[in-house]
Amino acid sequence: MPELAGLRLRNAQLMLVNAGFREAQIRVRYEEAYRPEDEVIRQQPQPGALVATHESVELVVSRRSLLHHLPQVFQKADSGGGRHFLREFLWIFDHIFADLQRTIDGVHRYFDPLEAPPEFLAWLADWVALAIDQDWPEAKQRRLVQQAIGIYGYRGTVRGLKLFLSIFTEVEPRVLENQWPYRGFRVGEIRIGLDSIVLPPVNLAHCFMVEVPAAFTDASDAMILKIHDIIRMEKPAHAAYYLTFAAAPALDALQPFVVGIGRVGIGDSGVVAGTPYAPGEGEAED
Repeated sequence: MPELAGLRLRNAQLMLVNAGFREAQIRVRYEEAYRPEDEVIRQQPQPGALVATHESVELVVSRRSLLHHLPQVFQKADSGGGRHFLREFLWIFDHIFADLQRTIDGVHRYFDPLEAPPEFLAWLADWVALAIDQDWPEAKQRRLVQQAIGIYGYRGTVRGLKLFLSIFTEVEPRVLENQWPYRGFRVGEIRIGLDSIVLPPVNLAHCFMVEVPAAFTDASDAMILKIHDIIRMEKPAHAAYYLTFAAAPALDALQPFVVGIGRVGIGDSGVVAGTPYAPGEGEAED
């Protein structure tokens, strides 16, 4: 049994739960004492005792009686024995409403993104007109709600997009404005599949690239979809974007296929490679 005297009631309950007791086994009894409110005065069983986890635990907690809210004439003790029937009777209502009162006393925590209960975060996000994904980790939801007002000031800008993405990915991406990875089809200047692809016309004045400094294999499909959702939500409506990952050079080192130089299917991976052609035995060189 841990030492609980001197702790706040909530901290004492958490210690008992961590020790293996269920909350239903913890009984609370209030008593007036010259101690801070909600401080544990005594406990039963005593500290250090060996107690089975299925047994109940009683905590005697300091609390100011509701009797003090009544006129002075009702606060006098009974004439015989010093007991006070009305005070003992009012403890019943203290046990009923004490948890509600603690919630009201700590209501300010519900408006702090770092301290609010997890189930309260979505409602708190609505206050700042922010739609958060419930699948996000709790820590990222809290950080996003906390910085939502600051992000709104930079919405539609490079700084705002980088700030939003860095909160979710935990790395700061690069945003390259007026750039596109494919130059379009130009006879004699392009390599199909490497620097050209069939796409609608792209105006470089209204496009940008987002480069996440991580390997593509490090990101799950769900994470990639969420990154796309963030970019579409934060970018200007008329702008086009391209998402790329900073892959390892070994995986990114593609070679062009040029007729007369490359050989299809030659190489360890069986892909189109740019290996120069070497004449076989009995073949003459030019």
